[in-house]
Amino acid sequence: MKIEHIALTVSDVEEVKNFYTDILEMEELKNFVLNKELSQKIFNTPEDTSAFFMQKNDLFLELFICNEKLKQGFNHTCISVNDREAIVKKAESRDYECIKIKREFSNLIFIKDKSGNIFEVKEK
Repeated sequence: MKIEHIALTVSDVEEVKNFYTDILEMEELKNFVLNKELSQKIFNTPEDTSAFFMQKNDLFLELFICNEKLKQGFNHTCISVNDREAIVKKAESRDYECIKIKREFSNLIFIKDKSGNIFEVKEK
């Protein structure tokens, strides 16, 4: 089994550039509008919804733009990168919340986008 993509809800279209392009360095492959009929049938949301399909290496994200902020749960996406400190510094310099948890063997790092999506960042 292989994951083809992960879909996330983003509350502000500016986050596509500010977080996903600038911080995570993903490339926008395409953008589209999910029409209200499909949006209703699939997600029970009766409105046209803008979406962006992003990629970096083997990671594909589908970002759906919704004006509501997410309620916190345990959902998160774990990514591995070559230099996680560089990503943390870039995120902190742009006021993204970075959670650093010191542990005996390997520290945990989580970064939140402005919509509340959480990314656990591991070093390759």
